[in-house]
Amino acid sequence: MKVGDLVESKSAGDALDGRIGVIIKLREGAFEDEPLVQVFWPHRPTAMSFWLCSKDMEVISEDR
Repeated sequence: MKVGDLVESKSAGDALDGRIGVIIKLREGAFEDEPLVQVFWPHRPTAMSFWLCSKDMEVISEDR
């Protein structure tokens, strides 16, 4: 995972419910090989960003 990748929550059932976001920052997490990612969710009604564990996200499109 890297900044600019499109990600989807692994718990998302349908991509149309606003669970596709863009990684805007990365940082070390509490555990080895589990970095935290800040994801911006543009399709949510309040369009905000959250820090999440990278293992809970799936890359759907890599930044080129």
